[in-house]
Amino acid sequence: MFTISNTTIKRMILEHVVEQVDSGGLDAILASGFSPELIDDLRKRPARDFFHAAQAEGLTIKVVIDTQNLRSSLWTRDRAQRDEMLKEYFIRHGASILLMRSLFTLSKHELQRLRVELDMAEKTASGRPRLPPTAIRDRIQSAWFDICNSFQDEPERERLWRLHKAFSVYSIASLHRCKDEFNNTEPSVDSGSAPLSVY
Repeated sequence: MFTISNTTIKRMILEHVVEQVDSGGLDAILASGFSPELIDDLRKRPARDFFHAAQAEGLTIKVVIDTQNLRSSLWTRDRAQRDEMLKEYFIRHGASILLMRSLFTLSKHELQRLRVELDMAEKTASGRPRLPPTAIRDRIQSAWFDICNSFQDEPERERLWRLHKAFSVYSIASLHRCKDEFNNTEPSVDSGSAPLSVY
């Protein structure tokens, strides 16, 4: 809990109290300590009276913020922004349509809209992506093993993003096929890295 000292915010809170009453929130206002007489008085007053009340040094308004829900809301917002960035990144770097729909919750319409916005609608490669040379493939698979062990709690899309950052010369579709080949031959890798079997 902390005290509001800003006059404008104090005035807005007083106005909000009246708005809450008028919109059906009377019980909550009464439960917070307002008497019916005070509420009736506030509803009858013009806005300039709230301004003068807010300027009074004796008026104390304290606010309680649900910090747990605040953190949750901010995390949800950050996660949504991160996912939007990843969607754009994956489309720009050659992720197939089927892979995109497996990694993200995307309808065909949403995916097509994104591809059009990014000017990628006509740039989808057909057929299975080409695998890198064997020597490079070994390095990719080793890196994938390390990523899966180091970031076990991350979703598949985050780990695949890390893999592409290390081997950005290849398309995401190619890297996905390469790491799937590794997963299919190495059952000891943690279950979180199980192949998506999508190309």
